[in-house]
Amino acid sequence: MMSTFTGQVTLNRPELGVLFADLLTIPIRIIGGIVLWRRKAFGYITGAGLLFQASMLFVGLLVFFILQPSLAGVPFPVEDFVVIFIMGLICFVPFGLFVRGVLFAGSRI
Repeated sequence: MMSTFTGQVTLNRPELGVLFADLLTIPIRIIGGIVLWRRKAFGYITGAGLLFQASMLFVGLLVFFILQPSLAGVPFPVEDFVVIFIMGLICFVPFGLFVRGVLFAGSRI
């Protein structure tokens, strides 16, 4: 990262966009995790948002893999799809449990 900012290495625009996105989200994830660990209300808000954001990354990749054969004329990448889906479960399952807990807690009020 530092070599990019000092001009020693040049990145193309997509790689630079990913770098800036990571620089913005990593501190938010760390702060949100600490606040959630302390069971503060703000932690639950950021926890839901960050799980949603991470889940949408995997959903976007899966949609890309589904559309890629028809748009680019390449074979469907079965192995890649399965691996990304399994990796996405790391976000999908906690997000589903989080939403279920919020809905269940809302029904008791």
